[in-house]
Amino acid sequence: MTTDHQSSPPEARPDNDLRARNARALELLCECLADESGYDAELFPVLKAELEADRLAYRRRFSA
Repeated sequence: MTTDHQSSPPEARPDNDLRARNARALELLCECLADESGYDAELFPVLKAELEADRLAYRRRFSA
């Protein structure tokens, strides 16, 4: 008796799709880390202020 996972061809396995998506996510992360445009440094203070303004708890999300 074989299981579905053993009897299906490798290209039909659901984990191959997951591996492809993980590989693409890793590529995007590497692209993001290699970006030296300064966009993230420009945007983070704005994002940080918005997150602090919209918080539900009394505790701050970020230290000063």
